[in-house]
Amino acid sequence: MINAYMVDSLTIVKWNGNDQWNEPLSASFIDVKGYIEWKTRLVRNQQGEEVTSGVTVMLPKKIDRPAYLDRALCHEDRIQIGGEDFDRAIIEIRTPKDFSHPHYEVALA
Repeated sequence: MINAYMVDSLTIVKWNGNDQWNEPLSASFIDVKGYIEWKTRLVRNQQGEEVTSGVTVMLPKKIDRPAYLDRALCHEDRIQIGGEDFDRAIIEIRTPKDFSHPHYEVALA
């Protein structure tokens, strides 16, 4: 059911790691469809601090496939919402227990 609402254009800026000098490698850009919810929420970041998030994005779990990310979504990735010219940092990644339509709920900065 949730997949029917995933019609918003998003771009995942895939983090590809660092080179031998600890400099970031060039990023990959993956266009996907998701659902954007503009709502302020209080979430916890990786350090356990409470921060506010102004937008939550729901992404299909199929982005784990080799045709897309080829791995699970991580906090080093960034997400660009269609129509914006900047990417947003990922604060929190949740995978709710939905057995019929697995998806990510991602809180963005």
